[in-house]
Amino acid sequence: MLLKLRYYGDPILRRKTVDVSPEELLSSEFQEFLRDLAETMHAEDGVGLAAPQVGSEKRVCVAADGETVHVLVNPRIRGRSIQLTCDNEGCLSLPGLQAQVARHERVIVQALDPQGHPIEIRAKGLFARVLQHEIDHLEGVLYIDRAEPNTLVWLERKGEDEVDRVPVELAEVKRVFARRYHQGKSREELSFDPPSFQQASQIPSSGGGDERRG
Repeated sequence: MLLKLRYYGDPILRRKTVDVSPEELLSSEFQEFLRDLAETMHAEDGVGLAAPQVGSEKRVCVAADGETVHVLVNPRIRGRSIQLTCDNEGCLSLPGLQAQVARHERVIVQALDPQGHPIEIRAKGLFARVLQHEIDHLEGVLYIDRAEPNTLVWLERKGEDEVDRVPVELAEVKRVFARRYHQGKSREELSFDPPSFQQASQIPSSGGGDERRG
């Protein structure tokens, strides 16, 4: 079953998720939810999807590494490379937008698989970026919170193979999403701004070695 996406401004995108208990994880209802989450990601042509994006406060996400889809329960980043790379990111909860975001080139993620078995993933490149993006969602953080200044753009298709990148201010994005996806709701019912988070947690301090665990 396809799940309904939540869009920028929906308060659930700004809430921290809660861990899934062993009993809940193995329930038939939750196993169905995990399958639906992966199915929705594929249907939306995404490379990742987190539970808050479909209205759930559980600490779960799915992330694609090529043809392989990883279903991650209670995932946490335990190691990050010092090296950063900057690239464009988008989000199913912010359709039509893109911005440049600096991410760690490599990460180590620990989680449970759908059967409750501990797993560890050592990812690099695009897959590492996807994991960081999705795990941010589980903390109530969106990629626009980490975007490089003045890189936010609307993607406007001009033809089959032509897309214009139109610079936009975040204030305008908020107005558009409030009008497009949240008609009839008051400003007090919406939540556009990020929870407090330390940017320092994204950029490791200088020190020995290429990776650190935390």
